[in-house]
Amino acid sequence: MSARLHLTLDDRRDAVLRAMRAARLDLLVIASNGLTHIDQANPVLHMTGFIPVGPCVLLLDADGNTRLLANPADDAERVAAAGCAFGETGDDLGALVAKHLTGAAKSAGHVGLGAAPRRLAGAILARCPGAVAFDESFGLVTARKTREEIRAARRAVAIAERGLERLLAGAEPGRRECDLAIEVNLAMKAMGANDSFLMLNAGPRADAVMPSSERRIEEGDLILCELSPSVEGQFVQICRTISVGQPAPVTREKYDLLVRAMNEGIARVKPGAPMGDVCSAIDDHLSAAGYARYSRPPFIRRRGHGLGGGSFAPGDVAVDNGTILEPGMVFVVHPNQFLPETGYMMCGEPLLVTRDGVEVLSRRRASLLVAREEALS
Repeated sequence: MSARLHLTLDDRRDAVLRAMRAARLDLLVIASNGLTHIDQANPVLHMTGFIPVGPCVLLLDADGNTRLLANPADDAERVAAAGCAFGETGDDLGALVAKHLTGAAKSAGHVGLGAAPRRLAGAILARCPGAVAFDESFGLVTARKTREEIRAARRAVAIAERGLERLLAGAEPGRRECDLAIEVNLAMKAMGANDSFLMLNAGPRADAVMPSSERRIEEGDLILCELSPSVEGQFVQICRTISVGQPAPVTREKYDLLVRAMNEGIARVKPGAPMGDVCSAIDDHLSAAGYARYSRPPFIRRRGHGLGGGSFAPGDVAVDNGTILEPGMVFVVHPNQFLPETGYMMCGEPLLVTRDGVEVLSRRRASLLVAREEALS
């Protein structure tokens, strides 16, 4: 791994080219299923900044030349503007790939085939039968965000926080969860998000965060929400719990416990630390408070995760994740937790690993919020 930050996409491409040379690859075939998701990787977006609307393939040769092949055919204008040496679109991407892989390099690798459409993956392997999976090496050398991705993440966090303000103002008893969710999603899109993944549900006691339903919000509810807008393909996430009316003292007490556990995890974030240590710090804090049983499956699976579009690195905040944190990585820590006294509650912050430690990207850290009262303060 390079010791310096990848400031641009060119830096990222050069890192991949060095890895290709080390593996003696003449060609790398990078496939995307066309989806951008908060906790999945889109390797074509990661290498080019191009946000696809359908499956696509990037061909990178050992000299650094790039060819972008994309579906559908009518996306030609965007593909031409993507900055690759060559671009072509077609409604039959498998046939387009076969055309461009005629006389392919002797030594080839592939990235993203496991998530690619079956027909597309078959067309690639038919033309490159000896190609080797290169996903692990690709992920290792491209884990850090570029300067532009970090800038986009900061913008997305600001949008998420403004979306939260909209949610707080609109969380009126009698409103349906789904209507509030639509309002917040549309507001974040109007603020500049190119996409948004929003989970929002309400009730007096929940087992987990769920997609919004037609249930009407009631006084005494806790609203659970994950606000996850994307800017230029880079997702972020903040997790919050909102009380509709004044919460019970036990709710405040247990929410403060979750926030303290989250802060223990954040304190472990620094270059060179394994991701598993972040999760262990959260688990240990909750276990010491008597909640060891609730700090493992089936009550909890992970304490956060990488933030996709392009890359999901550094992966899940989980005890078995040995990924070493590097400057430029962006991920969310969220010790979202079921507690027997309160049910499920949520808190979570997006983080940037810096050269010296960690930066919390959210302006206002998690606390137990009160709808309408907070919106007016």
